[in-house]
Amino acid sequence: MRRHIKNIRKSRITKNEIIADAIFLFIPAFLSFLWVFIFDVHHSFYEWPMTRKLIFKTPYPYLLFIPIGAIFGFFIIKLLLIGIKEEKI
Repeated sequence: MRRHIKNIRKSRITKNEIIADAIFLFIPAFLSFLWVFIFDVHHSFYEWPMTRKLIFKTPYPYLLFIPIGAIFGFFIIKLLLIGIKEEKI
């Protein structure tokens, strides 16, 4: 196990890796926002005319679930990339 961990990181962190990590964090954050927003307005899909009724009366669900979803998605993406890199070796 230690040998695999040592093989993962041998070089310095580059600017491209930081940009890639920012993108990998933005994508799950955006998807989490869409998920929470669609859940928040899904009651308006059942009424006619469509009026934007919100379930959440405060912004706290957005402030809580978007960062949690972003971090969770980021770790899933990183684990998939580590698995792909391990498979190539």
